[in-house]
Amino acid sequence: MRADTPVSSEVGLGNTIESMAPPGMHATHANTTKRVAQTDGTRRTGMPLPVTLAETIRPASEQVGAQQADPLEPGRLEVFVTNPQSTLFHIWQDATGWSNWGSLGGWMDRLAVGRNADGRLEVFARGNDGALWHIWQTSPGGSWSNWASLGGWFDMIGTGPFEQPAVVSRNADGRLEVFVRGSDGAVWHIWQLAPNSGRWSGWTSRGGWVDLLAVGQNANGYLELFARGIDKALWHQWQYSGGWSGWESLGGWIDRLALGRNADGRQEVFARGVDGAVWHIWQVAPNGTWSGWYSQGGWVDLLTIGANANGYLEIVASGLDRAVWHKWQSASGWSDWYSLGGWVDRLALGRNHDGRQEIFARGNDGGLWHKWQLAPNGGWSDWASRGGQINLLAVGKNIN
Repeated sequence: MRADTPVSSEVGLGNTIESMAPPGMHATHANTTKRVAQTDGTRRTGMPLPVTLAETIRPASEQVGAQQADPLEPGRLEVFVTNPQSTLFHIWQDATGWSNWGSLGGWMDRLAVGRNADGRLEVFARGNDGALWHIWQTSPGGSWSNWASLGGWFDMIGTGPFEQPAVVSRNADGRLEVFVRGSDGAVWHIWQLAPNSGRWSGWTSRGGWVDLLAVGQNANGYLELFARGIDKALWHQWQYSGGWSGWESLGGWIDRLALGRNADGRQEVFARGVDGAVWHIWQVAPNGTWSGWYSQGGWVDLLTIGANANGYLEIVASGLDRAVWHKWQSASGWSDWYSLGGWVDRLALGRNHDGRQEIFARGNDGGLWHKWQLAPNGGWSDWASRGGQINLLAVGKNIN
């Protein structure tokens, strides 16, 4: 990795789930834009569709993963990786800086991390039987349980093993909920029956056909699913007091997906468009309707979203040069793109107890590297190595 080199740029840059039939996401609603706000004549109402997709809907031939913004609660960071033998290892911040690497065992090729209402981290993974397995802290910041199976069968939502295949979110009452793509291409989910509980529901289908997946939370606490459908557009469905809505389209053409939530609770979706640039669309009011699509320019590969201590969102991505690039919100809008250097092919974000963001990545030596803000909302350190040889990468936050 190379040192921080800020450069302004606007360019460059068990229950099996196999037996239930998938409803067609693209056929759920005749009016696919009823929650999208009208836009004035100066706005683009969607990303440009390639001619082939404008003329015919076809199944996705590639599967590109989704990254969700790290939850906004600050805490003591813990990084989870797999080694070349697909075993789970972790390393965590302590009073002296960072711990040594420790093993949590298992064999997995997919990885996601959630946090219980009482602060205990819980890791979810796909085992060699294709099922969802989990392991959890027995006390906040403490030791770990043995591995246990939650059954089901899910496949990858990603072009490589580094992308998240499962998305973990937390309901308003603190219950964890896991969303995956099943063997039928639909979204399936499973949830805790009570906050912090070891008892889980059975698997339930949310239908559709997806190959990108992310979950956000509205200001009112209800979860909202975002996915790429068979037409490559962004689709969503959301919880309400009576259950879940059907699938509705937010348009566009995307092949990367990440979420953020603004300080006032409005969700914002970021995606890579057909031109390779970052595009975004946002709620015009908390829990409300959606804007049209806007471009933030650049050319990106990996894409993730963080939030600064002041509540402003920050886009962190890898560019054409494999370096990390970023741009951020301010009171006057969005900055230009700036380089944070390095060479990465895995990317994740965390936020420290004082609000400073921290980037974690795999470098060209195969090891874990990180870079952090020197002060909340401020500039960035040089890259530093935490060693190891890593494959999958995920970040969690302890409460102590």
